Amino acid sequence: MKALVYHGPRDLKYEEIPTPVPKKGEVLVKVRAVSICGSDLSGYKGGSAMRIAPLVMGHEFSGEIAALGEGVSGMKPGDRVGVVTNLYCGKCQDCKDGLQNVCDNRYIIGTTMKAGGYNGAMADYVIAPAEKIMSLPGHVSFNECALVEPLSISLRATKHLGDIKGKTAAVFGSGPIGLMAIMCLKSFGVSKIIAIDVLDNRLAMAKQCGATDGVNSNGDVPAEVRKLTGGLGVDIVFDAAGVPATVNTGIEIVRNGGTMMLVGMASPKMEIEYKHAVVKELKLLTSYMYTTEMREGLQMIADGKLDVKRMITSVLPMSDGPRIFEELAGGKSNEIKVVLTND
Repeated sequence: MKALVYHGPRDLKYEEIPTPVPKKGEVLVKVRAVSICGSDLSGYKGGSAMRIAPLVMGHEFSGEIAALGEGVSGMKPGDRVGVVTNLYCGKCQDCKDGLQNVCDNRYIIGTTMKAGGYNGAMADYVIAPAEKIMSLPGHVSFNECALVEPLSISLRATKHLGDIKGKTAAVFGSGPIGLMAIMCLKSFGVSKIIAIDVLDNRLAMAKQCGATDGVNSNGDVPAEVRKLTGGLGVDIVFDAAGVPATVNTGIEIVRNGGTMMLVGMASPKMEIEYKHAVVKELKLLTSYMYTTEMREGLQMIADGKLDVKRMITSVLPMSDGPRIFEELAGGKSNEIKVVLTND
């Protein structure tokens, strides 16, 4: 089969590799759509310990069942499917506690974990355990399903916030996670959502996704937020960027007793205005990956509650992978979400 194989920093080749064969309990999926995640791009540039060469990346995808391994029933070749890509062990204490998202023994399709590497969906075919298969409703497109995995990250974080109906929120970062956070916050009843980003095209997309206001971070963000909230600040700050500037500005613009939801991880370490956060009696929450949210997110798309396809800015053939990865790595692209497809 043909696959995009990561051989090292900025070395991605579209080449022939052996087609995988499903083992007992596994399914071979013909990939129809796979979206490029920011973590894939970080791996391509050599900045991710979760991408060790050689590796076929791609953990946000959909396709059709091509073949069934021994003992697999209830599905057949040709079925349209999505795949839950977190392959947790189910036996450790974290898994027993419902924290399958942080299982130390897990594999993630298209990445390299402590348990080892697992080739992903930037290829003609990918292997997945049968229990991870999600049936794809006929009216949900392959491209939409390829965005369910990033949606699940924003959905889990939003669920952590509890009852937020009628609250106000600011979202730092209008990339895919931030945009999907805006969709989820709106769906959960947040009344005012202020998108904050450095790029005007992303702020425009944020408004399409449900933001009531957009603030360019090159300006005086605290002053703009005070103006938009009657001087109070917002009830919730959702940080999808994860850099010192956004976290500390978030602490400044959230109201006393408010909540900071930290999801972005661009900076592994940072100094924060800790005393300011304590004096304001803020609630600092974090969220990572997903547990049940991929299936929940797919259902929300199927029910028409969320429109994720609007943020797809390009759909390209898989063979264009090397070119588009290099273009995205250059940092000057206006793309928001790129989907690669197989005919």
